Amino acid sequence: MKHFFAKSGLFLFALFLGLAIYLFQADSQHDLASTKSGQPIKDYHYIKPDLFSIDRKSNFSATRIKKSSPLATKIDAEIKTSNFSGSILLVSHNKILINKGYSYADRASAKLNTPKSLYGLASIQKSLTALLIMKQIQAGKLTLQTKLSRFYPNLPNADSTTVQNLLTMTSGLSAGSGPTDLMSDSQYIDWYIQHTVQKFPVGRFHYDATNFKILAGILESITKKSYRDNLDAVFGRKFDFVNGTGFSASPDRTFSYKSFVTQKAANNGDAYLAREVATGNLFTTTGNLYLYFHELFSGKLIPPAMISQMFAKVNGFPYASGAYNEPKFYKAHGYILGYEPTVFISKDNQTTVIMLANTASKPAWQDLAEKIFWQLMTN
Repeated sequence: MKHFFAKSGLFLFALFLGLAIYLFQADSQHDLASTKSGQPIKDYHYIKPDLFSIDRKSNFSATRIKKSSPLATKIDAEIKTSNFSGSILLVSHNKILINKGYSYADRASAKLNTPKSLYGLASIQKSLTALLIMKQIQAGKLTLQTKLSRFYPNLPNADSTTVQNLLTMTSGLSAGSGPTDLMSDSQYIDWYIQHTVQKFPVGRFHYDATNFKILAGILESITKKSYRDNLDAVFGRKFDFVNGTGFSASPDRTFSYKSFVTQKAANNGDAYLAREVATGNLFTTTGNLYLYFHELFSGKLIPPAMISQMFAKVNGFPYASGAYNEPKFYKAHGYILGYEPTVFISKDNQTTVIMLANTASKPAWQDLAEKIFWQLMTN
């Protein structure tokens, strides 16, 4: 029995000794690891995610309203009172203030609009087309002063019309409305170019989508790629602009309406959208559109000096590259088939209103968007 206890005691002693050695070595390894960088290893602390940060992409897919902000509560009430139908994203001081949907995406099924809802980009797509041109300028393939005659010598005043005239709609060129029964983007672009006439003198501002059809043709001429392939080459998966096919198949699609009271959705206008290549046949969410403009004006898509060139005025007219360059802000606006997108962005890129509507309104929703923008600017 004595031998048993003696052996047991030795066993326990050896066990405790081994454990002590193991703990000593583990502690030594911890000390060694902490000193390799010259800094002690800090204990792990859980950091609560900022649900209103513009740096977390997932925040743009979720409904957000900063309830601690009296301004957010006030604006939310104003939007509801206006009978607005669509989705709105408000950013103030580079923080999300409101990100939510209002009214219905599909009245027949009572499906609500949300931050994930898709809406027609309409004429704001011209900004994307302009950026594609600026990327070619960055690559040295042309300049803002490149003459139209280099690509289309038979167009009116081709020797005195520049790429910048097209970007600012000061070319005076027009081709009318165009057909809706052609087979491809390139065919629509070619049709507009073949039917272009001189409607106003070069240098006078006249809003006409023909300018951007010609720019799309220039892109195809330089790159030997289709407009869609040029979009994919420049944007890739960076942004989520959706074409008509993807929009129709998406669970986040919306229907547009011509009034507040009708339950009947407007015609989806597939044929009409097809001809709007480069000028208004894509769809977007509020968050995606915000990320595009925020990165653009942050100098992440082209250098800051090129941003100034992209939105430079000609003869004092504020329109350039799909937006209006005002003293304190940029504004982009469009309308297509009942969809009305509106964007206001402060020159310091810290205050933004993205308003995407799926119900037509008179006066236009951009009036409400501007009212909200100035409330944010003076806050």
